[in-house]
Amino acid sequence: MTKHLSPQEEIQKFMSEVIKLGNYETAYLFSEEGLNLAHKTNEEIVPEDRLVEMSVLFQEIHRMADVMGGISDIKELVVEGNNQRKIIFRFFHAFDQNVVLALVIPPRKTYRGLTNKLIRLVQKISD
Repeated sequence: MTKHLSPQEEIQKFMSEVIKLGNYETAYLFSEEGLNLAHKTNEEIVPEDRLVEMSVLFQEIHRMADVMGGISDIKELVVEGNNQRKIIFRFFHAFDQNVVLALVIPPRKTYRGLTNKLIRLVQKISD
């Protein structure tokens, strides 16, 4: 008998694979309200509560950019330090709501292709 993974387990399995590859240090999927829908972390570089706060704040910036600047549907916000570590926030629709994917990326690592694949997986699961 094959065990079927829950949506959360399936998302976290992919996150875990990417962390093992070394392309993510931390990955969280948050609801609009900042609820943790799925996560995997190798090392807590940025505490979860800080990622939640930033996620909610950036969602507000996402809305304000559309209203004030005419920049519609911001896809991604990147925070990068002098040490080249990045915190990425991806905005998309899944599970009948707007969600935020928050990733901590180590220096000199690619993330876009794997992140796009993760987003497609989340959207497929949510349909």
